[in-house]
Amino acid sequence: MLTPEQQAVVNYKASNPTATHAAVGDALGITRKAARNRWDRAQLWLSAPQGQRDAILHSGLDVGIAKAGWRKVKNADGTRDSVYWRAADDTRDTGDMVSALKEGLADLAPAASIVAPAAANELCAIFPVADLHMGMLADAEEVGIDWDSKKAGAVFSATFGRLVAVTPAAGTAVLAQLGDLTHTDDQRNVTPQSGHQLDADTRYFMILRRAVAAMRWAIDALRAKYPMVIYRGCRGNHDLTAHHAVTLALAEHYRDTPGVQIITNAGEFYVYEFGKNMVLLHHGDRAKPERLVTFAAAEWPELWGRTRHRLALSGHVHHETRKEIGGMAFESCGTIIPKDVHAYSNAYTARRGLVSIVLDHDAGEVSRNRIGV
Repeated sequence: MLTPEQQAVVNYKASNPTATHAAVGDALGITRKAARNRWDRAQLWLSAPQGQRDAILHSGLDVGIAKAGWRKVKNADGTRDSVYWRAADDTRDTGDMVSALKEGLADLAPAASIVAPAAANELCAIFPVADLHMGMLADAEEVGIDWDSKKAGAVFSATFGRLVAVTPAAGTAVLAQLGDLTHTDDQRNVTPQSGHQLDADTRYFMILRRAVAAMRWAIDALRAKYPMVIYRGCRGNHDLTAHHAVTLALAEHYRDTPGVQIITNAGEFYVYEFGKNMVLLHHGDRAKPERLVTFAAAEWPELWGRTRHRLALSGHVHHETRKEIGGMAFESCGTIIPKDVHAYSNAYTARRGLVSIVLDHDAGEVSRNRIGV
């Protein structure tokens, strides 16, 4: 049942349906986080079926913990049946995530004005970021290293900062987020398609906020060196919907910022044309390399014909590969994260690190840089 504190939040929201969690907190003398938590817990109870509520009241369990169970039901003729009940999956749609992220960003100052030094417009620097898996939890006793979202943010910032420092200046930088930016897609902590259990280190919305913070840090690091910064996030098999929320939050934050372009289209693929260069971004979990190359030639024939240097970048496999296929180079990019229990138990190994690729308008790739972890 609702606590008096939760009931107070529900009553205020009923009278003020458009009020944000921050406004509710101000009115009730509590923090925005406390208002949000009380509202979320209250909704769990209010949305639960009556049978689930009765079972919880009789057992003394918490609605946030009780997910399934058996109930003895007395029939009209005096007989009894055992009935199994299961709570509906507690998922949130992308709109809920975007609203929460926008609210989380509301207290931040607008993006600072950063003027990058003049650079050669005939060069473009590509910065792939694959499989950051923000929120992944690993324990040294199981896999040899401790890891969580705070450590992921710190290691990413340090590694990406060093990579920006050694990468040549250029007129444009592209931050190519290749998917699986977050380890989980909702608070159930399972893979969205297959339902495999995942080890997550904190609340889902906190994972989202830390993912946004990591990408915002990377964008600002690039802004200090490159006059034009383009961000494009891809879908991964771990973050089918979460990547949309991160992209839209970044678009909101940088909406009035000169020199920053956040690509918000929801397409499975993203193609970038720079002079004689064609760059294709995709997570890499669905189309095989050979199929992806022939698809690119068929889907964008005019762009294919205008270019001589063609590169497809993907993630998913957590290690670096490169192959030339029919006029296009296909690369899978590595990651900075360590092995989780699944990767460790399957004896996967790979070098950890980040790379950057500098393209010349006409000559194609002219520089490549790598920072290992």
